[in-house]
Amino acid sequence: MGKVLKYILSALALALAWSCNTVGCLQNQSSLPLAGFYDSATDKAISVDSLRVYGIGAPNDSSLISTRTASMVYLPFRSDASSTSFCFRYLAKALDYPELNDTITFTYTSQPRFVSEECGAMYVYTITGVTHTSHIIENVVVTDSFINNLDNQRIKILFRVVQNEENDDMDNL
Repeated sequence: MGKVLKYILSALALALAWSCNTVGCLQNQSSLPLAGFYDSATDKAISVDSLRVYGIGAPNDSSLISTRTASMVYLPFRSDASSTSFCFRYLAKALDYPELNDTITFTYTSQPRFVSEECGAMYVYTITGVTHTSHIIENVVVTDSFINNLDNQRIKILFRVVQNEENDDMDNL
């Protein structure tokens, strides 16, 4: 009887320890496409000066970034729509004209995916198309159309960049 009681107490202690797990969900639950900024002539990463990016039709058209310099931006897709558009407004003095703003529109499919009991569900996206204006943005390249919660850059936004003649370095936009 002593051995049976010992096994029962061990099993009970193991079950209690397992049920008291406080780790919870440590995974990123958001599938946010990450876009990097590149020089269209050299395909090298750049920082864009004085840029504001916001979702068109988003509540209060809230800014995703509004900063002095940026080299990348997260572009959240709407899970309840099949497309999302973003406005790129250039705030540098020489470029701060509404007619120079660029718009990028992504079309995609969205699918809910169960992650785990602790993390719940999230949406994953498959980009099916991209359109954009070409005022300052030369091109938009999707390097991987499947967007999940891994923090990987999957979109390249290629900008027209002016070369600085004094030291042959690139000026920020």
